[in-house]
Amino acid sequence: MKVAMKREVILNTAMTLFSKKPYHRVSMDEIAQKARVAKGTLYYHFKSKEALYAALLHEGLDVMILRLNERFKRDDPIENLKLFIQELINFFNEKRAFFLVLQQEEGKLFNKKLSNCYQKICTVKDLLESLLKEAQSSGRIKKELDTKVLTEMIMGMIKEPVLKGKIKPDIHIKTLNTLLEKGILA
Repeated sequence: MKVAMKREVILNTAMTLFSKKPYHRVSMDEIAQKARVAKGTLYYHFKSKEALYAALLHEGLDVMILRLNERFKRDDPIENLKLFIQELINFFNEKRAFFLVLQQEEGKLFNKKLSNCYQKICTVKDLLESLLKEAQSSGRIKKELDTKVLTEMIMGMIKEPVLKGKIKPDIHIKTLNTLLEKGILA
């Protein structure tokens, strides 16, 4: 197996394990065993469990931000808002293990080594807020609504159904978009 492929196998295996158990209950031995790699190979790629964990979060967030940024090429701010919602719901459903790990850690990302992850989460929220502000300044969203509050509410409405795992993505997207259109648009 090529070096890059081994690294991916290790990351995917670790992601699955961390999504099922808390950080402190997953060992490097277990990751190596489940990934079917030698412990030396594991430590060749990641100096510690903390480094492996940070790489999982950093790389997952980078992919998420890249996917979100690729979607917003339209002039219509409401269409961009709908695309944001669609892309984030689809991403979280496709990368469910990553989403579950991220949810476990979101409140703890002030740790020095993970503070960059916290900044990346802020980037996602900032992107959503900028879409809301753009729609608001164009008269498409009610002026009296606070975009920071809307951002947190929309993120919650995106994350909670994915966390529960009981709503199909297409129904989730349609329902949230309908709620936004009927509830906050001017």
